[in-house]
Amino acid sequence: MHFACCRSLDLLTPSSTSHHIDSLATKALTSAVQLSCRRHIMIPRAITPLRACVKLVSQSSPRSICICLPLHRVVCTSTCNRTHSSTPSLKASLTSLPGATTMSPELPFAHPQPFISPPPLPPTIVPEKKPEDKPDDILAKTFYRRELPSSLHSFTSPAGRTLFRESLEAGFAEIYFSLSGNFTMQSEPAFCGLGSLAMVLNALAVDPGKRWKGVWRWYSDDMLECCAPLSQIKEKGMTFRELACLARCNGLRVVAKRADQITYEEFIDDLKKVTSSQDMHIVVSFSRKTLNQTGDGHFSPIGAYHPGKNQALVLDTARFKYPSYFCDAKMLYEAMKPLDKETGLPRGYFILTKGETKPIALCKLNGENYNWPSLTKLFCNDLPQAFKLMQDQITLPDIVRHVILALPQEYNFLISLQEPGVDLAGPAGEIETNHEHEIQRLLAEAMDNPMFANVKQAMEASPQLQSMFRSSTSADGPISDGTIALATIFMLSAPREIFVTLPDDLRKEIGRARDRHHMGKRLADEVGRISEQIELMLNTYCSCGKRHAACRNIVPKLGKL
Repeated sequence: MHFACCRSLDLLTPSSTSHHIDSLATKALTSAVQLSCRRHIMIPRAITPLRACVKLVSQSSPRSICICLPLHRVVCTSTCNRTHSSTPSLKASLTSLPGATTMSPELPFAHPQPFISPPPLPPTIVPEKKPEDKPDDILAKTFYRRELPSSLHSFTSPAGRTLFRESLEAGFAEIYFSLSGNFTMQSEPAFCGLGSLAMVLNALAVDPGKRWKGVWRWYSDDMLECCAPLSQIKEKGMTFRELACLARCNGLRVVAKRADQITYEEFIDDLKKVTSSQDMHIVVSFSRKTLNQTGDGHFSPIGAYHPGKNQALVLDTARFKYPSYFCDAKMLYEAMKPLDKETGLPRGYFILTKGETKPIALCKLNGENYNWPSLTKLFCNDLPQAFKLMQDQITLPDIVRHVILALPQEYNFLISLQEPGVDLAGPAGEIETNHEHEIQRLLAEAMDNPMFANVKQAMEASPQLQSMFRSSTSADGPISDGTIALATIFMLSAPREIFVTLPDDLRKEIGRARDRHHMGKRLADEVGRISEQIELMLNTYCSCGKRHAACRNIVPKLGKL
């Protein structure tokens, strides 16, 4: 409903009010309709009767009249083409209203109709301000460390100092100095694996090849992201296999040993060998519950071993919770045996040494947003079943074409070349030059692999693949050798389950091409990294949690691929 509201009129006496109401209403109506015509506002034709509200303030002071006029019908000025209709006078309208009364000169005037006020607005809900925690409440809800169980000896206690001194004298604390000089406390409650690995990498003087802060290259636990997203690690921690993968991605040589695959005597021999050296380290994955501590899975490096009293020094990365402590080696061995709820497998330990590979990967797996359960089904079930039906008429280029076309188009080859960015080491010009040189050598080694010729043949024979991967600079030109080389790297890194149903001759041909012993060093390093990351992703995101079950139903033996 649209209202026409008149302007205030001053210096009107009660006796003269009735003479001016009609002319006032007419002016107000005309003004409102002119405004509605200019703005193309349609005024309803059938609305409630005309209502006037007249108020005179006092006998001796200026009066003001406010008239609110709901309009009966569309009333237009002579400049508008709309239909004109007359409006009854205000006095006639008031008289026609049911129960209307004669307007009295006395104040206040009686309303011809009872005034209907608009519905009240809903009350404004002001969010209740939470009371701030008092200092006593903060202390009640938080912890300042935990008390060590009586079976463990704090490193700084008199017993701990004695054990360390005797370990040093026996020659089984050589590893301690490089670790203590680079001790890292984990920056998040679930970063024990990352903190342990960052400490070992710095202790082994591994150049990360990327900037930490300012002009300095250094490892911190929040820089380590390769085989699992940091957001996932922050929420759930790391598994045994993920830490092994991450260590390899950062240039370490890794020997991983699970508790169900080693004896207690082998564990003691490894403790002695590592703690007496200066170029290798050991990180233990164990359950805190077995040591009578709170929590469960944890990673920490070992800093010393006392052979006489069979005590191992655990340099706990969760320094906010427990200090470093000496623990009975037999108890520590037993603490590796409980099954990890995430994987259903026991824990263990890693022997880490500095590798020959550079920690900067030339290829990266762009897989954080991929549908890995769907890819697991594709690699382990759909493709093997399809190849099983094409036994007599399939060739290696056909296999390549089917595998690449089966991937969602937006995934490309699951991998891409790593670009030099601001986080890489050195001056910008030098970075780009060296990185480009390494990339070219990697692609050249991929082109020398027997798989390259089959990938090229598959792409040149498939119009669909040509339209997908043709160079953007040449719409009608051939697919670039660099793109074909990248597809070759994917085929060399793809899960071996894809090929288990192929005829023996094809499986052997693929096996020879995928044998990393016959690849160039850069290609072998990148294929090893990518294949391990794909394996981890498939195991992590598999909806059933038993990825290899599908393949065991197809072929009992995978063979060497």
